[in-house]
Amino acid sequence: MVRVKTAARREAILAATKQVFQDMGYDRASMDEVAARFGGSKATVYRYFGSKEALFKELISRTANEMGGGMDLLLKSMGIKAQEGQLPDHAMQILSLLDPNRDVESTLRILGREALKKGHTPEQFAGARMLVAAATDPEVGRIFYEQGIGRAVKFLEHYFEKVIEAGQIRPADPVIVARHFHALLDSEVFYLGLFNIKTTLSDSYIEEVVDRAVDIFLRAYKNPSS
Repeated sequence: MVRVKTAARREAILAATKQVFQDMGYDRASMDEVAARFGGSKATVYRYFGSKEALFKELISRTANEMGGGMDLLLKSMGIKAQEGQLPDHAMQILSLLDPNRDVESTLRILGREALKKGHTPEQFAGARMLVAAATDPEVGRIFYEQGIGRAVKFLEHYFEKVIEAGQIRPADPVIVARHFHALLDSEVFYLGLFNIKTTLSDSYIEEVVDRAVDIFLRAYKNPSS
């Protein structure tokens, strides 16, 4: 009897795997435990994913896409080719806010608030801790960076390139500008979340953090003539 693979079963295996890796870490996790939580046999898990390593890399790719995939739609809005099929629902909410022809200060404040609201959550940090722990494998680290954080920063690079061309901030390397803004948003809160100290933020606190980040950023990059 030929057993047909289904998307639903594949998703169920990935969901079970995520819980196993988060609870046990990569080294202690086993295909037996994945099968037990999935509610199927180990043979079924191996039929969908040939090894623990293959299963883990698929999970990393999925988690990284969840963390950074919303930037694809934003890149597309600027005429930059984006990957298809990896666009979270909240990307549509942010899209209309990110126009390089709009006022930079108000745009960055809105962007920063949305980024912290969507990114500073227990679920996101659980995935991040799992990925960081596995990044001793350079291939794992590359997948995580390129499909997650790297895509977010790449979007910011293109955004700031357009803003610089429009004269809204002073001439500078957009790659460095993007990294500075990204780092300022994270500076007060990221490690609190990563180390499981403070994984949720109130709206009022998010607003304070973002206002400080944008104020510091504009002190460094605002074009005096604008």
